[in-house]
Amino acid sequence: MQPMKEMTGVTRERFERDVVPGYEPVVLRGAVAHWPLVAQGRAGLEPCLQYLMGFDGGQPVDAVLAKPDATRAFSYRPDLAGFNFMHDQRPFAALFEQLWRYSHFPEPPSLAVQSALVSEALPGLEQANRLALLDVTIPPRIWIGNRATVPAHFDDSHNIACVAAGRRRFTLLPPSCAPLLYLGPPDYAPTPAPMSTVPDLHRADTARFPLLAQALERAVVAELEPGDAIYMPPLWFHQVESLAPHLNILMNYWWRPLAAPRRPDDLHLAALRLAMLALRHLPDGEREGWRALFDHYVFGALGERLSHLPPDQRHLFGPIDADRDAAVRRQLIDMLTRA
Repeated sequence: MQPMKEMTGVTRERFERDVVPGYEPVVLRGAVAHWPLVAQGRAGLEPCLQYLMGFDGGQPVDAVLAKPDATRAFSYRPDLAGFNFMHDQRPFAALFEQLWRYSHFPEPPSLAVQSALVSEALPGLEQANRLALLDVTIPPRIWIGNRATVPAHFDDSHNIACVAAGRRRFTLLPPSCAPLLYLGPPDYAPTPAPMSTVPDLHRADTARFPLLAQALERAVVAELEPGDAIYMPPLWFHQVESLAPHLNILMNYWWRPLAAPRRPDDLHLAALRLAMLALRHLPDGEREGWRALFDHYVFGALGERLSHLPPDQRHLFGPIDADRDAAVRRQLIDMLTRA
């Protein structure tokens, strides 16, 4: 493993010019050190929870609870036939009371609210704690809990995660490490994101997961303190460990640019699942044929390779506006409906 790239004093202009195009994770030290939430987090568990209760809208939020073990991971069961945690919805008041009680336990269960939309769950909190690196239209989500681990997984969006309380360790690996991470099925995972079946990359059974050593050679790792943030590019695998024993808070921002005006950029995971459904059962030779065609049609036919086609006759090879996007989607829906 290698230390992650770090930057300080990053402005929005520098972030857009130097960070996002690099397609590598970057720690943004002190990016949100000015947040009032960070100050409350430094003050301790009770002042921080009281501060958050001042924004509580009373809406139930998704919470997960797992028995304490060495990894404290919200993960698969050992037999992969289910997950090792309970999931329910509860108001913040109940969750905060439970976190306070667990702070008196020597080895409490792992408890966390995951990915609650701040504007709905804690209205007003995002206005009091702005991230200057992004447009105000990108909505933050909040993650609150005690010590726990989210195993390696990937998202198909850009992501800035800001540590507001506690400490978090991020271990990131490039998408090319997928064959080495013992991934679970994309349609059956502890979270909406496809996830590794390894509960903790740093505590793995090397006899059961021998390929992990190769993956970790390509990993980058960083530990973030309150006020620090991290940029994670789309498709990079990331394991996230909440390290403080009693309270860890993260606010994160997922976004994807529009592919064209009014045309959402939202089909990636759907395309992956549809391709699996259509192609995985085919004989090896035919699958290799489709690999070659995907290589050309999806990844290869760009720039000079399209010079034989007039720009106004490139159809799906060319720029796609919102109207054309909608028409193609309707065609695909009709094809799937008739299949």
